[in-house]
Amino acid sequence: MTPPVKEMFSIFFIMLICLSLKAQSASEVNIMKDIVYGRSGGVELKLDLAQPAKGEGPFPVVFFFHGGGWQQGNKSHMHRWLRRFASEGYVSVSVAYRFAPQFKWPSQVEDAKAAIRFLRGNALAYDIDPDRIGTMGESAGGYLALMTGLTAPSDGLEGEGGSAEFSSSVHAVVSYFSATDFSGPARVLTSELQKEIQKYYNKSLTQVRADFTGTSDPDDPILKKISVLPYVDKNDPPVLIFQGDSDPFVSVDQARKLASRLEHSNVPHELIIVKGGGHGWTGALQDETTRQMLEFFHRVLKGKK
Repeated sequence: MTPPVKEMFSIFFIMLICLSLKAQSASEVNIMKDIVYGRSGGVELKLDLAQPAKGEGPFPVVFFFHGGGWQQGNKSHMHRWLRRFASEGYVSVSVAYRFAPQFKWPSQVEDAKAAIRFLRGNALAYDIDPDRIGTMGESAGGYLALMTGLTAPSDGLEGEGGSAEFSSSVHAVVSYFSATDFSGPARVLTSELQKEIQKYYNKSLTQVRADFTGTSDPDDPILKKISVLPYVDKNDPPVLIFQGDSDPFVSVDQARKLASRLEHSNVPHELIIVKGGGHGWTGALQDETTRQMLEFFHRVLKGKK
């Protein structure tokens, strides 16, 4: 039987209130800024953190790493993710890290690991479950997220940022349009894109890469060590990879190489090629990949099917 108009209006009104409360829960999340998580190379290392307003902890935690060629950007760029994930029941963290060219690789990886160790060591203070840690990053940040998940202490990338008595291991990784293999020349760009890179960084893409890696020689053996691929093994956590098929800076082959290596090592993973996606995307594409990412973290860190 069809409900009377008055009842239908009441149901609709309640739905609007629920949707409004959900939106408010994300926008009203309080972000604690500039928490010092370590010190390295004479630099004080800081992070921003948001906690769920509802629910009982300890909560799973997700670390977010911003992009910018490992030499620009700001942890505030990931605040939209902090708000969204805190509203979904995660402690969410945006990490600042040292920049090239002053600090070359592996400084950025060391900082990412130091942040994880710090919060694992302060799990009680921030109501965190140290056995449910995820990482996510975009572009250069995606590389850092991957390196936190795929490297081990034996790889010598822990650094001296602090909290050395705690582990930097994580349990789930999401990478958005990240480079995975540095062994070989930089991708050839159109003249228009070259101008954009020059304007943004005040240098060429080749120089951006050299400032990060410490070498301009495409055959330098260090580039294999910097690459993500050599670190993949059977002990790695589940990985979700997003890669746009129209990305002018990172080819789909980079993502496929990683997926192939993960497959060979029997690491749970999923590669999602975003049709029409460039080096980032918005609108309906962003909504869908956000849904897929949340579903992944819910499944791996919360045990939800």
